Amino acid sequence: MQDTGRMEPTPRRNLREEQKILTHRRLLDAAVTVFTETPFLETRMEDIARAAGVTRATVYAHFPGKAEIVDALVARVYGVMGEAYADLAALPRWTRADIRNWLDEAAARWREMAPVRRVANAAAPAALRSLGEGRVQYVEAHERYVAMLVEPPERWRGVDPAEARQRTLMAVLQTESFFAAWIAVEWPLETADPLHLLADSLCHLLAPALENDSPVT
Repeated sequence: MQDTGRMEPTPRRNLREEQKILTHRRLLDAAVTVFTETPFLETRMEDIARAAGVTRATVYAHFPGKAEIVDALVARVYGVMGEAYADLAALPRWTRADIRNWLDEAAARWREMAPVRRVANAAAPAALRSLGEGRVQYVEAHERYVAMLVEPPERWRGVDPAEARQRTLMAVLQTESFFAAWIAVEWPLETADPLHLLADSLCHLLAPALENDSPVT
């Protein structure tokens, strides 16, 4: 008779891995709180441990230092942005209505991530070990976004691939810069519907890949 008890170690390993991920997220959330209240250079790892309700050793088990915590926060921002662009790329077709609906969802993601973005922007100059590292991280993330948005090739039929890449990059940069000013910096806007104008701009950039909103009769 087969010993089913031999299958138990796998769930235990999964549980340990899940606990590690949860602790990692808890530490990053605590770091956002601490960095929001205290300048990066004045913050101690002990402060983050206290805010997370863990030991100092636990913090060091996940992060060698504060710079690595900021790296992880920046990576979290890039990851959330990547999820948003993946949603746009996954749409079966792009119409103005699709772009507008996507912007509503993307704005919600940005609002949720705004505190992390503010902390990362403030702490990054002090935490960055070299300008080259920051540039590489930025370029790699945006290359991923562009790669997602130029697929499938049928969407950009008849468009030079270099032009398609530049159009998607410009759309990404315009979205990010607007959300950074409007949501992260909380720039006051007088228009009743700021996303309406942003949708117009994105539709202009993505025009070769857009389909008509009008139903087929």
